[in-house]
Amino acid sequence: MTSRKNSLKSTNKRMTRPKLKPKPKPKPTHKPTGTTPEEVPSTTDRISKLPDHILHHILSFLPLQEAGRTSILSHRWIHVWVSMQGLKFYTDEFANCGPDKFISYVNAALPYRSKQDLQVFKTFLFNDSPTNIAASTRWITHALKNDVRVLHIIIRLKNSGENVIVPRPMLTSRSLEELGLFSFPNVRIITPNVISLSQLKILSLQHMDVNSAFMEKIISGCPRLENLNLHCCWLSCLGISSRMLRNLVMEKCEIQNQRENEFYICTPNLENLHFNQKYVVCSPRVNVYYWLLKLDFRSLKLDIPNLKSLILGGYWVARDPAAVTFFLQHSPMLEKLTLICKEVYRKRRDVEPLNMSSDLCFQCKNLNSVDIIGNKSDKNIPHLTEVLKRNGIANLNLTLDSSSVFGDDCLKMLYDVWFWINYQSIYT
Repeated sequence: MTSRKNSLKSTNKRMTRPKLKPKPKPKPTHKPTGTTPEEVPSTTDRISKLPDHILHHILSFLPLQEAGRTSILSHRWIHVWVSMQGLKFYTDEFANCGPDKFISYVNAALPYRSKQDLQVFKTFLFNDSPTNIAASTRWITHALKNDVRVLHIIIRLKNSGENVIVPRPMLTSRSLEELGLFSFPNVRIITPNVISLSQLKILSLQHMDVNSAFMEKIISGCPRLENLNLHCCWLSCLGISSRMLRNLVMEKCEIQNQRENEFYICTPNLENLHFNQKYVVCSPRVNVYYWLLKLDFRSLKLDIPNLKSLILGGYWVARDPAAVTFFLQHSPMLEKLTLICKEVYRKRRDVEPLNMSSDLCFQCKNLNSVDIIGNKSDKNIPHLTEVLKRNGIANLNLTLDSSSVFGDDCLKMLYDVWFWINYQSIYT
């Protein structure tokens, strides 16, 4: 029996399947140059090891709410977003929540921020209630105490044409290098008696009512001002005199008065001038009819001997070549000229024969080429090109489209008529 059992055991041993050995993993044929798999593990957090200024740059592309959520990633990220040197608060992130939640969020976020110098601060100035005004003033004051350099304020109005009192430290800061005030619709800024912005180099105003007193305070109180940008502003006059100004942009601004003593641009070191004037209301009492105001450039006092780049735009560019040559006569160092010829009305006057008088002659030795943008159906453009050619400008770059003359400009004009009616209804 024992021998039989032994034979069965030996048979079972022979019938059992041998254990299979695991196949060796194939070795990678390509290795990263200069590194080994042990040196670059998959769990390494290389982003957290970056310097703070690089992390701040990365977070600047995120909405502020998402940037704040990064504080839960690790201990390294707790204080990264609060030490950012650029804070941009926009209500677009709170579009579905309303302004109340936006104000609550900003009030809660600013106390957590460390006391470091700010580079950029952009926020809203609410002018609809005393509580919101106090909150907005508190934010701006916080930024100014942290020596902010770039400050952009978007003013939110309840009604158009309101007077807004900006925080006094905003116009007496010693750290501001760039200031932007933007509003829609137009707003009047109540300024202190003295404006002192010793370091300001760039000033941008949009939809602002600018009078002569305000302009004089800005020019005298900003001795280092180099760039002045005026967009869609209502100018009671045009009087700019500065030796430091290098770039001047006047885009779709409305000039009310053209008196000789308040109609001048005296900027000896100006290098770039962008003047785009399309159409304005000729009388503050006109509510329905929109007229083209004839700007008498011959009464404009110009002192721009070092101008190098000039952009002129408006209905008068092609219709009145003498106005164009007037600017060129005062710009002997001009190197680049761009003319934007945009007609507003379908009806045009007949083109008069060309008569080369002294008003149409100029000398710009450095001006070799001119860019002209307009419409193919504009019969005044050939008249303008002929004036330029007779003054020695042979290289003319024409960009002419065949779009409807009564298209976009007409829609803009009708929109401005609607806006002007609502604007005037407040004061009448």
